[in-house]
Amino acid sequence: MKIGILGGTGLIGTSFISTAIQNGHQFRVFSRQKTIPKSLSSFSGIEFVTCLLPQSSDLEGLDAIINLVGEPIAGVRWTEERKQLISTSRIEFTRGLVARILDLKQPPKVFLNASAVGYYGMSETEHPAYTESSPPGDDFLAKLCVEWENQTNPLRVNGIRTVLLRTGIVLSPKGGALEKMLPPFLLGVGGAIASGNQGMSWIHISDFINATIHLMTNEQTNGAYNLVSPNPTSNAEFSKQLAKTLKRPNLFKVPSFAIQALFGEGSVVVTKGQYVLPERLLQSGYEFQFQNLHEALSNLLEKN
Repeated sequence: MKIGILGGTGLIGTSFISTAIQNGHQFRVFSRQKTIPKSLSSFSGIEFVTCLLPQSSDLEGLDAIINLVGEPIAGVRWTEERKQLISTSRIEFTRGLVARILDLKQPPKVFLNASAVGYYGMSETEHPAYTESSPPGDDFLAKLCVEWENQTNPLRVNGIRTVLLRTGIVLSPKGGALEKMLPPFLLGVGGAIASGNQGMSWIHISDFINATIHLMTNEQTNGAYNLVSPNPTSNAEFSKQLAKTLKRPNLFKVPSFAIQALFGEGSVVVTKGQYVLPERLLQSGYEFQFQNLHEALSNLLEKN
């Protein structure tokens, strides 16, 4: 397939491109960067388009379009300005992109749009796991995800297969949550955050990539899919498994007030969470390579 990707120069996008190219797919990468980054320059046959938002003419001739654009949510203080930027980069950007797709003479066969398990709301405690049929939450991130996903409705109405990627914590030692957790654990001072009861719905980066390719190429798939392992865990258990994998102690605990002092309202990203299951993804026939957290962490950390 000829795939257009937005947000393709980050860790997840670059990893996705690398795997998909090996499977015979071709790419047109849209980015604000003026030149193709080193992470992509070694791949042959990539078209690179510099733009803030592609014009309809830039999107012609694509079989699939994947939108992964969004300003960082974790690890930042949520000022009102930051919250506006987080929203605009997702809602307004997706709305503009969808409008341009609707203007195409030959629209893509499938459109895949990023979303997040934040759709279901966040909690400090354990709870029955959410599936794709669960209702949305009512906090900032939940409302953001609902409005973000709603921007794709015009595509569905016009007969374009649309897939929503409700993604959990993507595990990679090269970026994201796991990379940030590694230094304190390697120093022997790692441990659970806040109560430790908050859910961590995780997915190995290889499963994220392969599941996305599966959803893109399977013509029977449409709508929302939870991209998470079938085995969500608590923050306390995640910390225990990470310490075990690294052969380090798991003695310390980071109190909520310390995280709140750093990130204010944005602290909820780590002090709260959710337990989520990939019900529709499994029903679609996807087979996980890494269902077990210990196996996932061992694979990721032994290779690096």
